[in-house]
Amino acid sequence: MEYTILILLLPLLSFLFLGLAGMKLKPAAAGLVGTAVLGVVTLLSCCTAFEYFTAGRDAAGAFPTLIPWNTVWLPISRTLHIDMGILLDPISVMMLVVISTVSLMVHVYSLGYMKGERGFQRYYAFLSLFTMSMMGLVVATNIFQMYLFWELVGVSSYLLIGFYYTKKEAVAASKKAFIVTRFADLGFLVGILFYGYYAGTFSFTPEVRLLAAAGTMIPLALGLMFIGGAGKSAMFPLHIWLPDAM
Repeated sequence: MEYTILILLLPLLSFLFLGLAGMKLKPAAAGLVGTAVLGVVTLLSCCTAFEYFTAGRDAAGAFPTLIPWNTVWLPISRTLHIDMGILLDPISVMMLVVISTVSLMVHVYSLGYMKGERGFQRYYAFLSLFTMSMMGLVVATNIFQMYLFWELVGVSSYLLIGFYYTKKEAVAASKKAFIVTRFADLGFLVGILFYGYYAGTFSFTPEVRLLAAAGTMIPLALGLMFIGGAGKSAMFPLHIWLPDAM
């Protein structure tokens, strides 16, 4: 399933192309480019799901966890390093289908809803970035990679909320959303650092021995990570950015 890397690369290339050269295209052409790319991504996601779920289960009767692509991005020590890759398990595969399908619907709907708006090409560039960020989040092979794409989701939200940058309300709402979620993501980052220090890895499968030796630090790290999710999901008391954004 090495082709799954295209699920991330295609929307990234769409973002770069529309962001750099989109203004040289007619709005309809830019919209069709973004929508066509998401159509291919959706098809690849469905093919991945079909191939994964028809490949069979392991001896324990569960679907296996596959890593079709992985590379060391930032080595920290002999045992601790940050990888970039793609992890496929039942949840991530289904989320690929859900995200790509919903994003494709948004792209198609926006062809009419955003017609005639100034910055139409820029809007589709932001949608491509948002889709790529969500895809990278659900297929992350480790917690730090998940955090990187998590932050890209925050950047995408900031750009989309403040799309009408000539309106003071939109600019204020985008800034408020960005600042509030950054406070929440600070807890997420501190939790990841605690986890990496005590678990000796950023992967989702640390050694049980190290987890036991860490004691209450692992629950503390997970609690701090949850703060990031609470902020992005606009949970109380970090919900204050959502009404302005809406």
